[in-house]
Amino acid sequence: MRERGIALMMVLWVLVFLSILSMNFLRSTRWVTGSTHNLKEETLTYYQALSGYHEALHYIALDKDPQVDFLDEEGNFWIDSETNPVTGKRETEDGELEIKITDENALINLNFAQPDRLRKLLQRAGINEDDIIIIMDSVLDWKDLDKEHHLSGAEDDYYESLQDPYKTRNGLFTVPEELALVRGMKPEYLFGDGTGAAGLLSLITTFGKNTININTVSPEIMQFLGFNDVEIETIMKQRNKAYGGFRFIPQQFSSRGLTAMSTQTFRIEVTARTKNSPIGARITGIVSREPSAKGNELRTIYWRERAETVRT
Repeated sequence: MRERGIALMMVLWVLVFLSILSMNFLRSTRWVTGSTHNLKEETLTYYQALSGYHEALHYIALDKDPQVDFLDEEGNFWIDSETNPVTGKRETEDGELEIKITDENALINLNFAQPDRLRKLLQRAGINEDDIIIIMDSVLDWKDLDKEHHLSGAEDDYYESLQDPYKTRNGLFTVPEELALVRGMKPEYLFGDGTGAAGLLSLITTFGKNTININTVSPEIMQFLGFNDVEIETIMKQRNKAYGGFRFIPQQFSSRGLTAMSTQTFRIEVTARTKNSPIGARITGIVSREPSAKGNELRTIYWRERAETVRT
């Protein structure tokens, strides 16, 4: 009888052991299947986004009138008044694709912003006065070539004392996101805090020239520059298929810091997602249009890509 009890216990233990093995195998199989499915969707969305990026490049290359490109009231980028834009969100066979093209010369260039304009930018982002003083001095220290810091600024000795140490650039900012490394800067200052204050990244650039294009500048930037609603409406009414934008600066705007110029530095942002899936891919590229013996050539000077969860 005792032997039967021991045998029964052994059988039960074997069954428990086999059950545990089966559950682990099932869990592992489901994990591998899920990972494979996610990898498939990530790959699909990436190449869908890459296809959209090349579509935007092809669109820019078709420009029949490089002297005037314009951004209309709906945010669509026109290379000329005859070629319909490719920008906007649309359904595709595999899911959803959104293409956005903007002009880097429609933003405030961080590298050339005068102190009063930099202060106004920081104030618009909702930054308190104490941090503004620190950030402004630290920006100057980040760009200058010497090791002497301004009164509230920071040089290598400050940054090298951090938990993850680094050095100052001692030169111009290479990308707008580099501002995150400057003393006093916080994520909510760059990206916004959700309370209505615009994040700095939506207003600044480090690419292009120290000019602002009247044909591509946004109403938000015009408002920042001091244009009133009537002036902004007057400018936007010229930027459509019928009028095709400005070929020269109207007299009433000649002293307001805007220029009428062809777009030389494009920002292309493409977001793709597959059907019935939260998995998406985003590609951002900065493209320079440069004259050559063969005509205008496009050269990518900045590239960023990432997978992301698309929230609806």
